[in-house]
Amino acid sequence: MSQHSWYPSKWGAEDEVGALQAITPAKIVEAARLVKKGRTYNLAHILEEGIPSLPFHGQFLYSTFRRHSLDLKSPGKLNDAGGMNTRLEMADHTGTHIDGLNHVSIGERLYNGYISDDIMGTFGTTKLGIEKTPPIFTRGVLIDVASSSGVQALDGGYAISAKEIRECLNANHLAVSPGDAVLVRTGWGRYWMSDNSKFLGPVPGIDLSAAEWLEREGATVVGSDTWNVEVDPTTPARGADAVHQHLITKSGIRMIENLSLEELSQDRVREFLFVCLPLRIRGGTGSPVTPVAVT
Repeated sequence: MSQHSWYPSKWGAEDEVGALQAITPAKIVEAARLVKKGRTYNLAHILEEGIPSLPFHGQFLYSTFRRHSLDLKSPGKLNDAGGMNTRLEMADHTGTHIDGLNHVSIGERLYNGYISDDIMGTFGTTKLGIEKTPPIFTRGVLIDVASSSGVQALDGGYAISAKEIRECLNANHLAVSPGDAVLVRTGWGRYWMSDNSKFLGPVPGIDLSAAEWLEREGATVVGSDTWNVEVDPTTPARGADAVHQHLITKSGIRMIENLSLEELSQDRVREFLFVCLPLRIRGGTGSPVTPVAVT
């Protein structure tokens, strides 16, 4: 692959925002007009003890850090006011999360051609950190592949092709337009906290043909209800992490993993205002998020 076939970015050699540049003020106004009922859908899983987590992301740990009863005994307390809080320890790819543009490389190259070692430090990276990801406020589209296939959940390792994505959209009289957030439902979310071993095993997901097609159509965010978005395990024909490399590294498209899409599916919601606000972690490679669909 020639380096010039994927970098520098079409948004400029210094760009750190990527495809989200396509969410223009006009796109935001258009997305806001999709709200008719004022109904909100929380698309994030609850962070709690025992959530599924991949070994390379580490365990989610949290505990009570300060108790009301002990705080009340602190010197100088007035008005009988006690306080409590919890302490969290987790990777930036915990639970429902968004991937940053510094998350995946092709060799040593990151999005826009940045060389990993040149920008790597003790606190993540000096370029492409998740703090560079702006608030996401755009049109959302649900592609419910599981429902279209007539199953509760697709099989692990099932590859969703560009052809199948187009068929699902056509069946719902929808199209992907520049700036959209495209969410793909496989039904895999039903295993979250009910069968964590299965959830973390081989998963259905989009293949490279689907990723390439979504990029050509102008998607700025691609998410799913699995831990990987792309099909896993991959085959030599698909290539390990090929979807991540195409969407994030080559195209500057954000990926969101571990979405909760069951409620949208049950209500047959296919088009909505999509809102997602990452934590501003300087140099972070991702962020836990609570995306919201509004109809």
